[in-house]
Amino acid sequence: MIKAKISAIEQNDGVSVFEFSAENLSLKMLSLENLQNLKIGDEVLLGFKSSDVFVATSPLLNCSVSNEIKAEISNIQKGEITSSLHLNAGEFEFESIISTASLKRLNLAPGDQIYAYVKATSLYIA
Repeated sequence: MIKAKISAIEQNDGVSVFEFSAENLSLKMLSLENLQNLKIGDEVLLGFKSSDVFVATSPLLNCSVSNEIKAEISNIQKGEITSSLHLNAGEFEFESIISTASLKRLNLAPGDQIYAYVKATSLYIA
């Protein structure tokens, strides 16, 4: 979980976009839920599923994903089909589950600096 503070809220036609600040991160969440009780300045815990995190070895340009987290691979659990990357981004740790074929293609190893991406629709308030 990421401890964050709401820094902006945009709402229209039942859709809300929340912006959060946390440590060195700026994150966005797109929500269709009624979250009227939240306001700018509120502290929340944010989460996302490890299967919703994709990684790249360099920053992505001109893409629709808005949440980029620069992280270091602290450990890799390699499986036959899928592999789990344990990632460290400052004060919080999280993981990404990717295919083992992608792990090999990207030639990832512990200690590598990578970019993790999470879609705004995958972020949730815990």
